[in-house]
Amino acid sequence: MSTYKTPIVAVLEYGLVAAILFHALNGLRVIAVDFWSKGPRYQKQMLWSVVVLWLVLMIGAIYPVLGHAARELFGS
Repeated sequence: MSTYKTPIVAVLEYGLVAAILFHALNGLRVIAVDFWSKGPRYQKQMLWSVVVLWLVLMIGAIYPVLGHAARELFGS
């Protein structure tokens, strides 16, 4: 199973985490727009909030997800 420990798979895994996380956060935004009476009025602000939160979380996930790939490529 060493195929799954290669750096390219780690990058693909990071992309998968990014897609799933954005999908989840955007889903919460859509729920808020649908069920909150003021949701449509604040839709743009909520979108930017989702994007900023997603970026912060993805920056925080760089080391845990890509740390092994960096050690494989550059040594430890």
